[in-house]
Amino acid sequence: MMKILYLAALALSLYVAQQFTVFAQRPASAAQTRPPADPNSPPRGMEGRPVGNGGTPIHEHPSNYVSGIDADRFIGVPGHSFTYLWNGLKTRSMLTGGDPYHPGPQGAVLEYRDDLAVATLDAHSQTGVAESPEIYFYYVQGGTGRVDKGPDTQSYDLHTGVGILFDMGAKQHFVNTGDDELSMIMLTWKNNDGMKVKQPMKVVDTATKPLNGANRAHWNMMGGKGMFNGADGVNITASAIQIPPLSYSGPHAHTKGVEEIWVKTGTDVGYAILGSDMRKIVGSGAFLAPPNGLTTHSSMNLNEDHAETWLYLSRRAPGNQSGEGGQ
Repeated sequence: MMKILYLAALALSLYVAQQFTVFAQRPASAAQTRPPADPNSPPRGMEGRPVGNGGTPIHEHPSNYVSGIDADRFIGVPGHSFTYLWNGLKTRSMLTGGDPYHPGPQGAVLEYRDDLAVATLDAHSQTGVAESPEIYFYYVQGGTGRVDKGPDTQSYDLHTGVGILFDMGAKQHFVNTGDDELSMIMLTWKNNDGMKVKQPMKVVDTATKPLNGANRAHWNMMGGKGMFNGADGVNITASAIQIPPLSYSGPHAHTKGVEEIWVKTGTDVGYAILGSDMRKIVGSGAFLAPPNGLTTHSSMNLNEDHAETWLYLSRRAPGNQSGEGGQ
């Protein structure tokens, strides 16, 4: 009896080893290959799992494991970055210039922008007057102050919801007039697709703009408050989007050449969904929608009593930068 059990165990171990060897020798693509679908069987998702009851076709995107996406590479928060000083502003990067199509450093995924950061100015202080080495976009997410182009130039009041655009070479000067830190989202870039910025400095106060309900998109986003787009001579659409309480935007994917950045503003908690992964963002944070046509993205607000403001910063093909975002 013991001899029979021994021979059975030996045969089983040899079979398992043989199957493992066959699997290990298969090409990588073979592991993701599925047999042709039976037209009489229930519909299958992209990973080959039956979904639905067979009556309605369902399109399920692959998991991040299958598509080979590291979600954390496309998400950034300022608390993970070194603090740099520029013209008196303290800046901490969230995402930086890089290659979104191949593996690389975490956060280095911006194809058309150079740096996305949080820039802060201490209470009752001011920056120097400096020429912009590239195009600068700012969005005030906290505090109060003023901005101008230097002595004897027109100044503009700053508070939450104000957007500022500086052309390359334009002088910029910030003053914090409050008791709290002046906090801004800052985006910089040189590659403007050959477009010419229309004004050296432009300031937009989104508090004076109504929500554009006609432009509601992706299920629940309550429209955008547009700030800058192609009409201003920039290859970006910059809008402040509100997401209602206990809701999230409809997940969707983007293809190569589309650079769509979402930035959570303020100090509360939001959630970023990238493919099959979800990440909690406390305070400021940002993500790039991977431009692979597979990885869906969404912004989620689980607060019960207030909407959240997320910045929509998107580059489409030149000449297609109108609108207020969310597409």
